[in-house]
Amino acid sequence: MKNLELKQQLAFCDKYVITPNELLLLQIILLAQEGEDPELVKTYFNANVDARGFTRPMLERLQAVGIINKSYKIPNKGEQLDLYAITLNKNVIKDYYKCSFDMGKELFDAYPISTVVNNIEYKLRRISKKFDSLEDAYRAYGKAISWNPETHNKVIELVKQGINNNYQFTTLGDFIVDRDWLNMEAMSTDGIMNNTSMKLL
Repeated sequence: MKNLELKQQLAFCDKYVITPNELLLLQIILLAQEGEDPELVKTYFNANVDARGFTRPMLERLQAVGIINKSYKIPNKGEQLDLYAITLNKNVIKDYYKCSFDMGKELFDAYPISTVVNNIEYKLRRISKKFDSLEDAYRAYGKAISWNPETHNKVIELVKQGINNNYQFTTLGDFIVDRDWLNMEAMSTDGIMNNTSMKLL
């Protein structure tokens, strides 16, 4: 799956004609704007500039190919860079996150349709109380697992185990927000979910 992720990144670079260093800068911008892993963002900018590349020319390139909006004024040399102020092309970012949408759709398809509690059926693939759309839910799921295909495969396996062991699933929206797969993983021993623990919930 790591090879697949690399293949997708290379395809993105090829589509927008950017270098891997420019893609890495875009990823750092997204991390910063989403409040994810500030230490990693700091580490990036503390890295040797010969290794990561000069920031201003890369920003100019990202803007030239339409990833950064033309309305954004790139700071001059010596001026402070505010990562939160960089405005990105929403359609391009949607394209970048496409793999997370695909993973979210796979989770949706694997998730149980409904459950019965006290002879009342409850629909489980609902997301409306947490998200405005399925697309928003898919993106939130991708973000929650850091867009990691290996983590995604583990989540899907846990969902399948849960279905086979009568796990009391919440709605899909709650499952994503609460990262309930972590609870499921905690109940799993050697890849097998503890059915007794689930019945005690």
